[in-house]
Amino acid sequence: MQIHYWVIHILIIFGLIGGLIFKTATIFEGSISRFGDRKTVSKWGKFWHYIGRFFGNFFSKKFWYILLAVFLDVLFHFRLLRQKPFKWFVHTLMFWGLLLLFILSILSGIAVEFAPALGYQTGSNWFIDMLADMDNKWTALLNDSLNLVILAGVILALIKGFIQKKKIKMFESIDVFLICFIGFILISGWFTEASRYLAEQTPPHIAKFGFLGYRLSVLLKLIFPSLSLQSWHAWDRTWWHIHVITVWLSFLYIPFSKLSHIIFSSIAGSVNSLEKRLLIKER
Repeated sequence: MQIHYWVIHILIIFGLIGGLIFKTATIFEGSISRFGDRKTVSKWGKFWHYIGRFFGNFFSKKFWYILLAVFLDVLFHFRLLRQKPFKWFVHTLMFWGLLLLFILSILSGIAVEFAPALGYQTGSNWFIDMLADMDNKWTALLNDSLNLVILAGVILALIKGFIQKKKIKMFESIDVFLICFIGFILISGWFTEASRYLAEQTPPHIAKFGFLGYRLSVLLKLIFPSLSLQSWHAWDRTWWHIHVITVWLSFLYIPFSKLSHIIFSSIAGSVNSLEKRLLIKER
């Protein structure tokens, strides 16, 4: 990857952090009962108050309760499962699909960009070689399977929205703009993969493990049978840039989308759950 892409990645990360800080500042417009009138304490005073509470609990005997709260209320949302099973199912598909795909992308980036720079020699470790090779059957299969999981979550989220009795409720229950972002990331990713298969003339017995991109490449070849390899290389680069730019924009949008509730409500839920468990234990 060229150096300017790393510069943009870093800027996007700072943009994401800035958006989360802005959202945090907005949330702390509210009051804290311990402080009484919210006007007496600044938003950042409230912020450091909660940071202090978190680390005070983290480095104490309460650590295992925090770990339990994170496991039950953040990673698996068992409370949501008990209250709204269908919503939990949709949330789980999208949350875990996006999280695992993000982790896979990070690991692949490390294997491609950083491992060779640190002196890694191809063939020394099968796991690093697998992550660095987009045509490896396990990497391709996992990547497209996670895409399918996310797609199922997107479709179910849209269905859930459209079956609401009132249209207003649809826009309250789902973030349509975010759904469009995720959908376009998936589509551009498939076209990128399909164009790469055609540009590199990947043999079918290898490409078939990326089952979504491979089938799309077969369809594109039928529609545009006369396109040259040079043209497919151009399409590959075009779709890759579209895909990456969409991912960058979606990251900047996260703090202002309903996806931000994964961060903020999970933290709040964990704190509330922790305090309830501690009260029960004390009784």
